[in-house]
Amino acid sequence: MTDLLPALPDGAKLLHIGMPKTGTTALQHSLWAARARLEEHGAHNVSRRAHERKVAITAAGNVRSYWAAEHERWQQLAHEFRTSTARRTFWSSESLSLASPERIRGLREELGPAYVVTTIRALAPQLASRWQQGLRRADPAPLDDWLRARFAEEPRDGVGAGFVPGQALRRLNPRRVLQDWGAVFGEENLVFIVLDPSDHAWLLRAFEGLLGVPELLEPSPSRNLSLPLPEAEMLRHLAAAYRAHGGDLDAWMATAGDTRRIKLRPVVEAAPRHQTVRVPRWAAERADEYVADWVEALTSSGARVLGDVRHLFSDPAAHPVETEVPEVVDVASAGRMMDAYFRVALTLPAQVQARAQAPGPGPGAGDLRAVGGRDLLRELRRRALRRRGR
Repeated sequence: MTDLLPALPDGAKLLHIGMPKTGTTALQHSLWAARARLEEHGAHNVSRRAHERKVAITAAGNVRSYWAAEHERWQQLAHEFRTSTARRTFWSSESLSLASPERIRGLREELGPAYVVTTIRALAPQLASRWQQGLRRADPAPLDDWLRARFAEEPRDGVGAGFVPGQALRRLNPRRVLQDWGAVFGEENLVFIVLDPSDHAWLLRAFEGLLGVPELLEPSPSRNLSLPLPEAEMLRHLAAAYRAHGGDLDAWMATAGDTRRIKLRPVVEAAPRHQTVRVPRWAAERADEYVADWVEALTSSGARVLGDVRHLFSDPAAHPVETEVPEVVDVASAGRMMDAYFRVALTLPAQVQARAQAPGPGPGAGDLRAVGGRDLLRELRRRALRRRGR
């Protein structure tokens, strides 16, 4: 199904809320690179850079302990969005999709009326990407275990239930967007863009159509990269070792979990590409069952859909019966990964160091000095402290 939606009306505001792993990062960089030409055509971006992530997290009410809230900048952005007189005004951040129903009502009050745009893609490959994202947050679960836990969190008869933080399937579910965002902004003001796996420019063309501008958005090289499976398994074992030694999550997120600072592009580009991360066939089949409910929700709603909903399904036959977990990794690739993480770990912020070493309720709960020096990240933190003391 393709709805050839005309440009949004003059004076319209566009709020793009993701979903994760749907090309949002690349889209934001394309929009930022073309900001001058977009302004010439009356399309105003309220962001001060490609993505003000911390501002969006503040707006969504999901500030974590390892990030400082940016309330002042959020108020500035909200005022600019609400009062803009541009022909069309827009803001893009997938972090907004984390907002609870209560926070969505707050966004409506602070931003004013808006068209809410959600980008969605096939669920099976997205689950593989989500598992890798979890590794960067020190989740040590093997892929198969992680998948079974995700399906258990939202059983088939619970599809469409309300927002629950941390539940990947529920966050990605269009029925939740229809329920939570539609109730506040109006279902008729929701737009879903279905990605075409064979046409990476489709998302750019869809946004140009909504903004009423000519084809001026260029593909951006700035995109999230997926690790090959051996390198992903190496990172998983690192996370497992870190957790086993009582590693502090804030310290991890300030270093190893900061995807903007970890330079993995050289690792990915130089690594052997013989084994990408793909979910097993059983998971692809389960994913398609969920997608069938997605399609039913979309087609029976008052929202508008851009793209072909058939692209949301995957062919289970194209997935392996089982995922073979590698036990070895290319040593050169492993060296490049160690270098990438080592460099960032040396910059561990002082306030996180102090929190990580504060006395805790028991051994390993907060005092990482009790951990032996064999653990890689313990050694990195020790060296960071030595550098700070020079």
